[in-house]
Amino acid sequence: MTLPPPLPTHPRGWWARHWRWAVPLAALLTITAAAGAGWFGLQQVSRMARGSEPYQEAMRRARCSVHLVAHLGEPIQDGFLPMGGIETDSSGTGSSQFVVHLSGPRGKGRLFLQADRAQGRWDYPMLYVLVKDAEPIDLTALDDAEAATQCALEACRAQGDCPALAPPLEV
Repeated sequence: MTLPPPLPTHPRGWWARHWRWAVPLAALLTITAAAGAGWFGLQQVSRMARGSEPYQEAMRRARCSVHLVAHLGEPIQDGFLPMGGIETDSSGTGSSQFVVHLSGPRGKGRLFLQADRAQGRWDYPMLYVLVKDAEPIDLTALDDAEAATQCALEACRAQGDCPALAPPLEV
């Protein structure tokens, strides 16, 4: 007696042959794509915050402050993601609040900013930096119109008696 011919078998499909490595790879790709989208979103938020007028003015004042440069050194760098936000409307009013981490070769600090906008002009009622073991450094000392045109650090260097070039202040 002879055996009947074997029944035809259907070849297994791609998924049946490769599911053991395809499932973890698909999960890894999904997680990577979600992390990439989150990172991209954070960078866009950071870019928009850093591009705002109050943020730019606060960083300009921080980099022009003789006392802050004496504590942190130069260059003063801002942190990756400022905390806070900005709100404006079409009538020219708005407000902005930020907390920005600052760092320099000599130390670190946090810049606190509150700005109000009325009739298209920003006013900075609260703008100061906290550094370790020192009193808060006030960056609102000048009138806003006057502060926008002056840099105390440059004036100090032009005179040649700049304390920012000395070691950090002891408090």
